[in-house]
Amino acid sequence: MGGAERSCLALSRWLYEHNLPHQIVTYVDRAGMAAHAAHPVMVVQLKPSMSPWSKIAALRRYFAANPPERKPLTSGYQPALHATIAGLRGFHNLMHDTPGLFTTPADAASLKRRLALGLSDRIVAHGLRSGGHTLVTSEYLQAETRRTFGVEADIVRMGGLSQTNAFRLRPVLGEIRLFTVSRLENNKRIDWILRALAQLPPTLPWRLDVSGKGSQMQALTELSASLGISERVHFHGFVSDQRLQQLYDQAHLFLMPAVQGYGIPAIEALQRGIPVLLHRESGVSDILLRTPWATVMQGDEASMLPALSEAIRSVRTGTHLDRPLPTIPTEEEWSERVAILCGWL
Repeated sequence: MGGAERSCLALSRWLYEHNLPHQIVTYVDRAGMAAHAAHPVMVVQLKPSMSPWSKIAALRRYFAANPPERKPLTSGYQPALHATIAGLRGFHNLMHDTPGLFTTPADAASLKRRLALGLSDRIVAHGLRSGGHTLVTSEYLQAETRRTFGVEADIVRMGGLSQTNAFRLRPVLGEIRLFTVSRLENNKRIDWILRALAQLPPTLPWRLDVSGKGSQMQALTELSASLGISERVHFHGFVSDQRLQQLYDQAHLFLMPAVQGYGIPAIEALQRGIPVLLHRESGVSDILLRTPWATVMQGDEASMLPALSEAIRSVRTGTHLDRPLPTIPTEEEWSERVAILCGWL
């Protein structure tokens, strides 16, 4: 389940606990959100064909049949685009990522793609400026939203979905356990991690656990073999919630070198007492710049090995163990702030 779905469930739980009726409307619920919820949640699936115009038509029919009593909240760039084309106005939006975060080099090189993206941006900007609030999770996304859409977004920092009483200190007594969880795609930079690990001193005991699936699974497996580290790297694929908790529980250091709109997994790791290595371009790094609990890297792949070496040294020496966690947001605080800005209270 991705960050967008998880944030929807966190907000839904808060609304349920405060007796505010609501429903989650989606095209197709591939994540099975209700099964991941600890509260009753109504998920409405529109189930159009996968063409954009079919989705927009389904959205238009739904809102024509179910006029919202309060301004609805859209979640992400594409829903804002479709809602605007469908004629919805005054809606709120959670802007998890802007196009700058998911535009590939091939997109940037294609004139047709640039023109299409420019048109989409103008349509989204029209919808975002039609009377609702735009909500982002970081200064970086706020600046991107201002530049791309001409909208001054509100920053509402998101909390993680940590388990109750999950925090514990984790001194390294032998092998250091490294962990990352993400889709296995090129932009997640798992290959950066593998190539950096291959350059660590051979006498350093470490193990990397990778949770997640994606198109690069086979390529990354082959890369770890070619680097001679396959016995230390374990690809788990998609795992159950219970198994995910076990992998977190075994970890000493969480790795997240990809550019993220925010980076909830880093928050969840910290809530468990796991230090993190992350990229400065991830939104959550805004609140982690001055703490021994985080190593914040900048730049390209060349910066991965120095950052990883420093993070491992810090964790092994226990630099963070006698220091408090940085102030990190909770689900409840985030959800309440969203509800207030949306005018639902």
